[in-house]
Amino acid sequence: MTKVALGVLACFVVAGLAAAQTSPAISGTWVLKKDPTVKLVVEQISDKIHVQERKGDEVVTEYTCNTVGKDCEIQDEGHAAKVSVWFNGPKLIELKTKGSEVTRRRFTPAADGHSLEVERSAMSADGKIEILAYSR
Repeated sequence: MTKVALGVLACFVVAGLAAAQTSPAISGTWVLKKDPTVKLVVEQISDKIHVQERKGDEVVTEYTCNTVGKDCEIQDEGHAAKVSVWFNGPKLIELKTKGSEVTRRRFTPAADGHSLEVERSAMSADGKIEILAYSR
């Protein structure tokens, strides 16, 4: 009886860990609510993520990077930069370094799957935080 109970408990623990490590569904084209010409296109590909930021017809930033926090070299608005991305629970975290400027973004999808909140903050002394609301 004890072995059966331990076996059932182990199954629940493994299932819980698997569910906790599942990435949230943030793939899709997201439109900035306050400026519909700004689009964020996100595509999850296994253990990588592809991000494209558009302003009208212009691609401002585009990269494909792993989701384990290792740095990826990118072009951001025509300048060399590094980005690392990883999941922290339901949030996708992006840390971008361009010269001496470091910016963090937290992508949080809503439970209904129709909206995305992006918190952007400078990792400098002023630490200004901006919240951007996107919808599908």
